[in-house]
Amino acid sequence: MVNVYFDSLKREILMYSRYFEGKSVVTIYFGGGTPSHVPVKLVEGVVETLAQNVFLNVEEATFEFNPEDVNRQLCRDLRELGINRVSVGLQTSSDELLKVLGRPYTFKDFERAYSLLRETFDNVNVDFMYSLPFEKLSDVENDLKVVEDLNPDHVSFYELEVHEGVPLFSMVRAGQVQLPVEDVSESMYDLVVEILGDLGYERYELSSWTKKKPCIHNLRYWKNEDYIGLGLSAGSHVSNERWVNTSEIREYVSQLAAEKYPRAYSSVNDPSIEVAETLFMGLRLAEGLNIAEMREKFGDDFDRVFAKIEKFCGELLECSDRLKFTKTGMKFSAMVLREIT
Repeated sequence: MVNVYFDSLKREILMYSRYFEGKSVVTIYFGGGTPSHVPVKLVEGVVETLAQNVFLNVEEATFEFNPEDVNRQLCRDLRELGINRVSVGLQTSSDELLKVLGRPYTFKDFERAYSLLRETFDNVNVDFMYSLPFEKLSDVENDLKVVEDLNPDHVSFYELEVHEGVPLFSMVRAGQVQLPVEDVSESMYDLVVEILGDLGYERYELSSWTKKKPCIHNLRYWKNEDYIGLGLSAGSHVSNERWVNTSEIREYVSQLAAEKYPRAYSSVNDPSIEVAETLFMGLRLAEGLNIAEMREKFGDDFDRVFAKIEKFCGELLECSDRLKFTKTGMKFSAMVLREIT
């Protein structure tokens, strides 16, 4: 089924060729799943199909790794394909917590993987999560010591979100899994922000820090610029149109075989929705949004959406030339962002 899927993926690229007319692709991101699980030849086929049908002017090409998949030959092969940025998910340096999360690797496995990635790539991101089941503040302290010791170029720290419908949600509700209480979770957040700052990392987005440079691909996403996602469950945004691909592989394959776009959801945003999405995502950036530019682009629609969060100006939001979170606002960003939606 893997080969069939990648044949469909290449067919999808061909179908989207018209979207790229007169445009160039600046970033490529292989992720949102487990791309390091598949043979590199299949990844090469995708890159070749892109190169043959789309004008590539790539500044940044990112590839996500699972620690257990990393080997020296794979790194070299991907570098030859043009990958110049890699992201590897550690989540936590605690082997006990990795077991709780169901991860098939240990911290030692990660260390080996990170060392191999460093041999080939000079722009490496490491993903962490905090507020994990049974996690203590000392576990986060250990994670930050790992950051200090390894000195990755880019670090992502996400708070675990448990959504209804996933197994962990049922386990939490049944009392089988205990999450950190709110005060402890806030202390974890405070520690991450403080220590990463002390280590010389610049926070440019709510969950992202860098020593070298921000992730260009993610910046385009947070600025609500145009991007096209290819493959299962991939999301896209072009002009004021937004869509998401199906998550069902058989439907994905059959739709493309019939030369149909494999979309599960599609919408043409009216101006009020477009401005709300632009605000929702742009506020995640430390630089926020230029208020004059937003008014020029969206007119009264911006003011109507802005009115929903204007009450936060002061302690949580700076609302002068730019609209952006204060330091305190970043901590309680979820409360503000909920008002926009």
